[in-house]
Amino acid sequence: MFVFAPSITLDASDPETTVTLGQLFAYLAIGIAAVVLLYYTFIYVSDVLAADVTEAQWYLFAGIGAAIVYAVAGIGTLLLESDTLSLFVDGAVLFFILFFALGIRAMYHAARPGEDRSQLLPAWADYAVIAVFVAAWWGAFLVDTDWTRLVVAAGWVLTSAWAILYAVQTVRVHEGTTLAALTRHLLPAILCVAGVVFVDLLTGALAGYDALADAAWIVGTTLVAAFLFDTAVAIRQQGGELERLYDWTTWREQSLD
Repeated sequence: MFVFAPSITLDASDPETTVTLGQLFAYLAIGIAAVVLLYYTFIYVSDVLAADVTEAQWYLFAGIGAAIVYAVAGIGTLLLESDTLSLFVDGAVLFFILFFALGIRAMYHAARPGEDRSQLLPAWADYAVIAVFVAAWWGAFLVDTDWTRLVVAAGWVLTSAWAILYAVQTVRVHEGTTLAALTRHLLPAILCVAGVVFVDLLTGALAGYDALADAAWIVGTTLVAAFLFDTAVAIRQQGGELERLYDWTTWREQSLD
């Protein structure tokens, strides 16, 4: 899924070269955006979100890390034409959506001071879900490599639906807070990934639509990079506002006494 590894030939008149360069720049864009988002999430997100979001923060780290793995493995697949690296591309897509869905769910359950938000499932249920996905992904290779596509497709459907459900709930419950704002920034990236996967599955089942798959991948991946970078900018902006709010030098006519 999302794996295209044509030969790298610098022939401007060759359509495959144009597509390959487009894919390369899309991988670079999502990789750079993910690194920037990881940095600002590590520095600011715990201060920006007015709730205990330690669990959500770690899930977001894992999801952003999956995006970085996706970009690095994708670039390696294009340049080296490695089937081994292409497997990491497929897996990174699955775990990108999974961990972002878990992060949004954790933000939904994050209680502000004075609130008591009970969870339908126990805390260990999240770890059980992760274990099931990891076992299903790697177990598919022990049975038949053709099964990996079905595992990714099933995982995409479940995690995308899960992310959308909890994103709507998070915005509804935490409306007016930075939890809702962060969710609004993250969800479009997840929807773009889900859309690209859907087109890939559809064109994989039908013949003669390779150009559509290439175009959807390049546009979709570039949009994901844009949304991730937009999320990073939003977190940095909120963090900067908090720094100015608590910095006495930003207040006029305030003495040192």
